[in-house]
Amino acid sequence: MSVESVQLSWSRPISAPPRVDRVALFVLGKGTVASSLLAQIGEHKARIVERDGLSLEIAGVCDRKSALFVPRPGGLDLADWRGALGAAPDADPRERRPFLDGLTRLGSRVSVLVDCTAADRMETLYEQALLRGIHVVTANKKPFAGSLPSFRRLQTTARRCRRALRYETTVGASLPVIETLKDLVRTGDRVELIEGSFSGTLGYLSNELLRGVPLSTAVGVARDRGYLEPRPQDDLSGVDVARKAVILAREIGLNLGLEDVRLTPFVPAELLAVSSPESFFEVLPTYDAEVAATVARAQAEGKVLRYLARIDPGQRRIDVGPVAVDVHHPAARLRGAESFVAFTTERYRDPLVVQGAGAGGALTAAGVLADILAIARKV
Repeated sequence: MSVESVQLSWSRPISAPPRVDRVALFVLGKGTVASSLLAQIGEHKARIVERDGLSLEIAGVCDRKSALFVPRPGGLDLADWRGALGAAPDADPRERRPFLDGLTRLGSRVSVLVDCTAADRMETLYEQALLRGIHVVTANKKPFAGSLPSFRRLQTTARRCRRALRYETTVGASLPVIETLKDLVRTGDRVELIEGSFSGTLGYLSNELLRGVPLSTAVGVARDRGYLEPRPQDDLSGVDVARKAVILAREIGLNLGLEDVRLTPFVPAELLAVSSPESFFEVLPTYDAEVAATVARAQAEGKVLRYLARIDPGQRRIDVGPVAVDVHHPAARLRGAESFVAFTTERYRDPLVVQGAGAGGALTAAGVLADILAIARKV
């Protein structure tokens, strides 16, 4: 054979086109997290196809009043999804089974229900999805910190149906908190203590107070930056942190609920009783001096005020509230809206620390997208 013929044979490789699998998503919600998620999918769609061979297609979107289902290949045009949803007919928010049935008929290799809401009583919908062979990704803490039997049933249903139930973003936004804890437990480590600053919002407020910023000013800025819930008391009560603590406690086998948490609010309890957000912001400045005095007392002792959750498996106890910590404590190093969690275990006598930015819809959406991609890659 001549040299020329050898070169010619190597110059014509035969290769099959890369495989692209469709991933059909039905997204619940249209708020900050859902909007950020859809924007990120639109921005990175081509890159995900090229890198992972996955085509993320929005088969449907719904809010409290309307639902839009798009069964065609390619899914919803993300350029004007809000307009399309606004023009969709009204639908009972409690009745999503027809859309789940439609999702199963699309023929996609992977179908995922994505919950970007903070709605109550979503457990039944998750179960309906899992039973239909649909994976579930959620940023909603309530199903995992509510009724213990319901939580256990969800886990059992997911295992029995061999479908993923991922809720990484319920604690720490995009930080790998839950998966890190699961890995510790899976590999036989024994968790002896969990401490964490689970709220980027309250972390931000703590840092501002330490800088001498009045409480009312700090809360107002947090609202303007999108850190606060529409009803500020939902953050400042500490209940959101308590839910996250319950989720982690259940991951290590503690059969505890919100009613078992020893909870102290971030602000005086009487402030939480103010009804409307408008009234809340009117009354808030009257508490500036009281809160500033608490911060000053901690500083006089050479300590830093933080809002922490502490889970003690040995005592079967969860404490959530303001704590004055030593300057060498991991929480003392937090900056801005950072969150952290420290796992002290049989193997990690020096705590294993997960730390990073912990507030904002874009970060939570990025974590939701990571969960979706993790499922699709595995399948």
